[in-house]
Amino acid sequence: MTIEHIRQWLASLEHEHLVLGYGSLMNADSRQRFSAIDEPGILVSVTGFERAWVTRSEQEKLTYVGALANPDGWLNAQMISTAISPALAKREQDYQFVAVPASAVSVKAADKVNTYLQQALNDKSLWICQTLAQQPASAEFPIAQTYIDTCLAGCLEQGGEAQARAFIDSTRLWSRHIQHDRTAPVYPRPGRVARQHHEQIDALLREYALV
Repeated sequence: MTIEHIRQWLASLEHEHLVLGYGSLMNADSRQRFSAIDEPGILVSVTGFERAWVTRSEQEKLTYVGALANPDGWLNAQMISTAISPALAKREQDYQFVAVPASAVSVKAADKVNTYLQQALNDKSLWICQTLAQQPASAEFPIAQTYIDTCLAGCLEQGGEAQARAFIDSTRLWSRHIQHDRTAPVYPRPGRVARQHHEQIDALLREYALV
């Protein structure tokens, strides 16, 4: 990524708010269809937080990834320009929006590129959704396979296998309590996932012994 790439992306933004999406918001199809977020994101690394399977949805009876404050933690995400709309608030009803300093965000590029990015972000409002109720997945509150697919397909589409691996590597508390729901999705905001990506996801989950 270059300074010119970042300059063009910043010039295209319609909102002062930037959300660091580290779960299903990494999937462009999911965020467009269910939250009316049409603007493209850019891949970033965020320090000061770690991702884990700890967000329990009492309403949906599922467990999602959540961000937890950790000074030694990091996670990969997509930085997305959006209004903090009712649709987004409903989507993130099991989280709270927490401000993130520009210095916590970086891209895979030279130091001068990140210096430019962080300086440019100083007049923006950066947010991450920090989990509220912290509970691991269970038989009663499983992880939906279609949610895993949505997250990892977003990684594959934007950053290839390296970003999908980064998601897996930087996420704690993976669980055997997975609901295999591809034929009848229980996750209410699934991204449409290509067969090729399903095959890549399955191969990665087998490699990491997560299935």
